[in-house]
Amino acid sequence: MRRLWGRLPALKDTRLQRLRDVSLAGTVEVFWRQRRFFCDEPPCPRGSFSEATAQVPTRARSRARLRGALVDAVVRSGRAALEGARAYGVSWWLVQKALDAAAATLPDVDAVAPKRLEIDEHRYHSVGWYREEESSPSVRIEPWMTTVVDLDTGRVLGVVNGRDSAGVGEWLFARPLAWRLGVEVVAIDPSGAFRKALRMWLPRTAVSVDAFHLIQLANQAVGEARQRLSQEIRDRRRRTTEPGWANRRLLLRAAGALSDSGRAGPPRTVRRRRPHRAAAGGLGGQAAAAHPPRLRLAS
Repeated sequence: MRRLWGRLPALKDTRLQRLRDVSLAGTVEVFWRQRRFFCDEPPCPRGSFSEATAQVPTRARSRARLRGALVDAVVRSGRAALEGARAYGVSWWLVQKALDAAAATLPDVDAVAPKRLEIDEHRYHSVGWYREEESSPSVRIEPWMTTVVDLDTGRVLGVVNGRDSAGVGEWLFARPLAWRLGVEVVAIDPSGAFRKALRMWLPRTAVSVDAFHLIQLANQAVGEARQRLSQEIRDRRRRTTEPGWANRRLLLRAAGALSDSGRAGPPRTVRRRRPHRAAAGGLGGQAAAAHPPRLRLAS
């Protein structure tokens, strides 16, 4: 027991505290008779306080090793937070709280040797303006931040203000050379700013783009091709009565929802001898040519 001003604190009372712990052949509950103390010295910051340990901090209702096991179950085992909660017999909120605490604690980045990274931007507040003085001009507060995550452990390694190449480049430049040479793959979204920073400071690292953004760009290319050809051939915008507009969602259908004949070309919208023209709204094979590459990306 720690001494306060040369003497032990006085015992106030005890209470039976229930703690959640790692499961062992079922859900385990630990009951701890926790002591409460009081201090009547004027320098004491609190007059009454409870007993705490490294495994059970103040106001904790679960042991630290259980929270560590929940983080490992979600990050390293690839489980969802709800699945991890059901496996350990705890609530979803406890799992999410343990994940938030692990992500908020930034490690010593230079001491970590990650092989796979993820760089992504996040918007954490709306655009704001700030003035240091009444006579000074307004300064825009950047609503974006960029996070660097270790994909093997799911831990946040760094947070950069903004989403431009300068901020990410400065963060990578601050890392040791051996650290940068050890990175094998970096996952990003289709961002030119991130790609510029990687070309400068991680030139030998492979760059990976997630499938969501690739399919999104492919869908955008198919829609732009259909709109452009409609304007060039008919010299006007599409109409709701035209098959190309009425069935435009069929060109964006997932590959798993198409039959074998549908994967070979755009889906048939009406029964005609030229199904490609029907799906493209009578615009010919140019709009249909953008469809097979999109299916290859989605498969």
